[in-house]
Amino acid sequence: MNESLHQKTINSRLNLLRNVDVFRDTTEEVLIAIARVLKEIVVLKEEVVFRKGDVGHSMFIIVEGTVRVHVGNHVLTRLNSGSVFGEYALYDRELRSASITAETKTDLLELGHQDFAELMVQNIDLMKGVLKMVLKRIREMNELEQKLAKSYLEIQKQKSEIEFQHKNIHQQKVELEKKNSELIKLNDEKHHLINVFAHDLRNPLTSSLCLTDLFISQPENLSKDQGKSIGIIDNSLRRINNIINQILDINEIETKNISLKPEKTNLAILLHEIHELYQYGIAQKNIRLTLDTENLFANVDPNYAKLIYENLLSNAIKFSQAGKNIIVRLFKKDEMARVEIVDEGPGISDHDINKLFGKYQKQVSNDNNLSGSEGIGLSIVKKYVEAMNGKVWCVSEPGKGATLIVEFRII
Repeated sequence: MNESLHQKTINSRLNLLRNVDVFRDTTEEVLIAIARVLKEIVVLKEEVVFRKGDVGHSMFIIVEGTVRVHVGNHVLTRLNSGSVFGEYALYDRELRSASITAETKTDLLELGHQDFAELMVQNIDLMKGVLKMVLKRIREMNELEQKLAKSYLEIQKQKSEIEFQHKNIHQQKVELEKKNSELIKLNDEKHHLINVFAHDLRNPLTSSLCLTDLFISQPENLSKDQGKSIGIIDNSLRRINNIINQILDINEIETKNISLKPEKTNLAILLHEIHELYQYGIAQKNIRLTLDTENLFANVDPNYAKLIYENLLSNAIKFSQAGKNIIVRLFKKDEMARVEIVDEGPGISDHDINKLFGKYQKQVSNDNNLSGSEGIGLSIVKKYVEAMNGKVWCVSEPGKGATLIVEFRII
């Protein structure tokens, strides 16, 4: 480097040093000495100058560019042109307390520990300047510690508030769960009471309807006033029966759990008990019912199984005209106990069979007078059967009657 270029570099460094707090009170002679021993360093963007934990041996002055002071990913501050960092290394060789990384291409001037020590021995003003800078950094650290302490207290306060809110939420959750449990219990009791009430009324209503059907089918035996009275009674009974069956449909279908008590049950005995129940209505309607059973046992709840067969037979009686036949068969079919209830009623179309066991769907028929009859919804029959791992379906042709089939596995 020629003499004029060297002097230009020294002058440029002097202009920078005069504006650096560390050297603000230093004489021109000492500044020139410092300018002569500084080393130029260029660091690229995202290049590390030094890392936290490195041994310090130099102070750095930023000529141009920007660096960040950070611990890991946490940025403590950013420094620009004219700023100084690493000055503690001028006094000792302790480990660096933070990392320095260039955020842009940065030009630095480095002052080594040994060069500084020699200059400081010769100039007390230099020592004062550096001490002032150190004291400033200590104050900044104290301010930072105060801010951190304040932040810590705020965080602790927020944490306490969150814990208090969490405790309240947990308590509310416990109370809601308790109320929900009580509501579920009340709802189960409601379903039970509805079932008891509706089922207790259904059988006498069915018998009464069989009698009104019998009187209506023999108008020649009634006077005009008697016929009119029987018609009024029949309509009233059917309205009541519709309401009861609607309650049963909605109540049973919406109930998710059925309290089953399965046991080894002789299905033949159930069918004979049902036959006894309907004997009077069958006789009055002049229907011939043939019962063909064998002793077959299945693991079912006898009450629900009886209800299934009872409702299917009730539908068969309802759709059968006077003088017709109904056959009830119980026999073994491929390890299954099959019950077939065959009637000679009007039959059911393919379209109606497809929706026969649908939700809220009543027994349907091609006979307009019987369509939408008052029998219990077969959707409920299906629910009961499937709850006991059985199957139920219908085979029919319009004008040729219908066969309702239920199967349970034999044990």
